[in-house]
Amino acid sequence: NAPHIIGNGAQRRRTETEREKKIRMSMKESIGITRHQQLIRQRFLIALVSSICFFLGSHVSNRILLHGETYNADTQVGERARLDPVDAFLRDTLAPDYDPILWGELRKILSASTNLIEISLGPHASMKDLVADFCPLNFTAQKENPLEFSTFEDVVENSHCGKGSENNIIRVDLKEVVQLAREFDIYVANNVDSPVPTVLSLKGVVFHESRCGSTLAANSMMALDPTKNRVYASESGPPEFAMKICGEGYSGCSVESAANLMKDVVYMMGRSNDPREDNLFFILSPEATRTMETFRAAFPTTPWIFLYRTPVEALLSQGRNPAFSLNSSPMVKAFVERNKMDDETVKKQMHAIQLATFCWSALRNFKDADGLGLAVKYSYDLASDFIDTIFPKHFHTPVEQDGEDRIRQISKKYNKKRDGLSPGPPGEKHKEVDAPKSMRDTAKRFLEPSFKKLQYSKYNLEHCRFFNPGGGVYLRVQDDEEQSADD
Repeated sequence: NAPHIIGNGAQRRRTETEREKKIRMSMKESIGITRHQQLIRQRFLIALVSSICFFLGSHVSNRILLHGETYNADTQVGERARLDPVDAFLRDTLAPDYDPILWGELRKILSASTNLIEISLGPHASMKDLVADFCPLNFTAQKENPLEFSTFEDVVENSHCGKGSENNIIRVDLKEVVQLAREFDIYVANNVDSPVPTVLSLKGVVFHESRCGSTLAANSMMALDPTKNRVYASESGPPEFAMKICGEGYSGCSVESAANLMKDVVYMMGRSNDPREDNLFFILSPEATRTMETFRAAFPTTPWIFLYRTPVEALLSQGRNPAFSLNSSPMVKAFVERNKMDDETVKKQMHAIQLATFCWSALRNFKDADGLGLAVKYSYDLASDFIDTIFPKHFHTPVEQDGEDRIRQISKKYNKKRDGLSPGPPGEKHKEVDAPKSMRDTAKRFLEPSFKKLQYSKYNLEHCRFFNPGGGVYLRVQDDEEQSADD
């Protein structure tokens, strides 16, 4: 299971040492035939075969493949046909004695017929030797039935890329394979009329408080245009790894280092061998909100939203099994110290504390994002928010009538396990009254301050619609009302 190190194990032509050149040349000499002589002999044999077939009354029109090159026996000229772009690139890039097994694996990666599904630390446990796992993902099943495959884990398992499917996984050095993929994509763009694979355009990213419409958001993104859109929904492994690798306070590495890794991850996950695909969307985990600076540094012009909900609904939706880790963190510790909480209180209120850190993290980033971030409250009519505003005016993705119809249809199917408590239609008896007094007190103490800040933020969707109903939501204004978010 050790990763193949492309640079060290194969030795690219451009870094080939003089000693290696001598070894390669001596191998050629030991064969006793030059490339030119090979071509002459091949053409002579083809001409001989054609002559024999002519006298036998048959016509040779087959293309004969010799040593990776194609010749037409009809013309007897030996014209070289266009090689497959991947093979042509690898032949020109890698050494002649390259491992044929790894050649085949690289071929799958470069052609985008296999996809990045996981990143892990290598033997030295540093960012310099990260290991990447690739496996062919079945996006067709997700496009046809987003309700059944609404998370990245669902897609991975359905594609036989999860646990117990090690034989389907290609494991390579991440840095090396990203460099090779970028070089190949430039090569294809310059040498192929209809380049495939293509690199999809990152249209938008969703952060969320937890169980507040992220599954509906993912399903809406897919339903909008299943042919054009690729959606990595709900905690896909590689971007989560990149967002968290440096830690919340970036004590392990810098924001720039994490951002560079994030760029590589999104680049590899955005390569597509389906020429019909154009757009790329991600749904990230609640914990990723705490290190949103990584995403913003990597993609400073990409719009994003933060989904949140009323404090009591947020707590009721978590139940006993929240959709996030309850482990402590630097941000949690800072929150506890600021509120002067004892250990017993921390243990009882950990759900609320975690939710509060997600909201305060989003608020801190709204101020610096210069209008690219949008706060969206989870409501009964969230689908309309996406149709009317988020898709066309924030993510700049047009909404056609058939796309709107698909979104409204899929929004009728509610996933309580993943999206928590339903907000309920307007006018319905509010479910907060069902919460015990202790929970309402907890919500008021820990979640209401950040909730109010989100509600009245200049970057809230309702605020944008009220003050600019006919325009976009790129406000580009300085927000000075959320100073406590920085604290």
